[in-house]
Amino acid sequence: FGGSGFGILSGTIVLFVMILPTITSMTVDTLKSVPRHYRESALAIGATRWQMIYKVVLRAATPGILTAIVFGMARAFGEALAVQMVIGNAALMPHNLISPASTLTSVLTMGIGNTVMGSLQNNVLWTLAMILLLMSLVFNLIVRAIGRRGEMK
Repeated sequence: FGGSGFGILSGTIVLFVMILPTITSMTVDTLKSVPRHYRESALAIGATRWQMIYKVVLRAATPGILTAIVFGMARAFGEALAVQMVIGNAALMPHNLISPASTLTSVLTMGIGNTVMGSLQNNVLWTLAMILLLMSLVFNLIVRAIGRRGEMK
């Protein structure tokens, strides 16, 4: 594209490469943990191989697969340093996917030491920190809810 290489697109690609192995390995473990007798029972009552996979294996593994996806998303939010290195860490609003930007974590770390307590800028930074904390809490609650739903079945 003729740009500097910094930008949101670069950060997205880096996150994809970092998160995909985690989601894949957790999904494979979940699919392997489906009891063998589920598969055998479905085949014994006349289901085809694809019906057995879709109706039995994937349904039994759905909570684990959803947990893997949410865990990957939560990990993506935690990968601030790698993204900060390739995204450009610019203080400007990005115009497109290949223009430099900054992450919430980088805005916090760069600005919190340079503000006066009680000022508007300091209050905004603390609000950003609260947003990050709430996002982390929401992801943890989602993983727990999916886990509980999987245990009930």
